[in-house]
Amino acid sequence: MGRREDLLRREAEAWARLERATADLSDTELARPGYTAEGWAIRDLWWHLAAWCEDTTRVLGEMRDATWDGTDPSSRPGWTDRMNAEWFERSRAMTLDEVGDALDAARRGHLAAFGALPEVTADAEEWFDETGAIHFEAHLADLEPWVERLHAERAGPAAT
Repeated sequence: MGRREDLLRREAEAWARLERATADLSDTELARPGYTAEGWAIRDLWWHLAAWCEDTTRVLGEMRDATWDGTDPSSRPGWTDRMNAEWFERSRAMTLDEVGDALDAARRGHLAAFGALPEVTADAEEWFDETGAIHFEAHLADLEPWVERLHAERAGPAAT
């Protein structure tokens, strides 16, 4: 298996875990703050993932077109926190359906941009993997326990 296929497999596996974790949650549970200490709900996580996928899609497109200048704004102090805060505020103004549709579209774009690369350079691999499998897995570490808590609360005191 080539490197591209391995990265795509890892991304698909992490994505499948995200889908399984949230598949049976109600709209109310998806919108319930508490997933993070900052008050994110799962819907906010979805928008966060969508925004990062969109940014990486842009960068991968520039890599494909040989116009990428090699800069990574996230290396600037405070940039990532500022963007995450802006994206959180934006997600709060969107409906759950809009957020879900945006995540699906952003992921499709992310995969298409990666697939369109003539070769997988070290930079392309890093951008794709950091936004895809690595990012999904990092959030799953908090998401899966949060979903377990939601399930336990739904089941009531007899389930604990």
